[in-house]
Amino acid sequence: MTKIDQSKLDALQQSVYDLVRSEGIVNLSMGKVAKAAGISPRTIYIYYDDKADLLGQLYLQAQQRIDSGLMTELGNTTDLLQQLAIMIRHYAKAYTQMPNETVYTKAIEQNPQLVSAVVKKHVGEIAPPVQEMYENMQADNHFLHAPFQTFMAIAAGPMSMMIQDAINEKRAIKEQEINDIIAATSMAITV
Repeated sequence: MTKIDQSKLDALQQSVYDLVRSEGIVNLSMGKVAKAAGISPRTIYIYYDDKADLLGQLYLQAQQRIDSGLMTELGNTTDLLQQLAIMIRHYAKAYTQMPNETVYTKAIEQNPQLVSAVVKKHVGEIAPPVQEMYENMQADNHFLHAPFQTFMAIAAGPMSMMIQDAINEKRAIKEQEINDIIAATSMAITV
């Protein structure tokens, strides 16, 4: 059994993040990752079965880090609009604190064919509080009633665009931007 060299694994992961940020994810190759990490291409296969496994494992790890603490934060209130504000602030803060993971997850979300259905299922299991918030809003007559994907496009779309703009422009997200998104989104989903 091969011993895991954490420094090589960290270098691999950082290389993927750097390459995705600079070149995008579609043309990412194991050779490019190995070269950027300063390791042999064969070394990657000690840690990952193939490119799909590498991308999937990194996606799952990044999403776990980003969603960490969200359930606890949402559990601090039963007010659904406050929960929405908490969710928006949480993801904006995650971008600030974990830009590599955020850029990477956005790249996978724009290219979902790059990860397996199993990985997508596991990622979906990470953030059940968002699904629960949606279900509670659908049970309340004060909120827009719509299918999950439609509702989330309205509720999370502006936040996602704000984060994507910050990524594209390589800038921080301003507090006023977050407040504006919360106010506009709250108005959009209430009736």
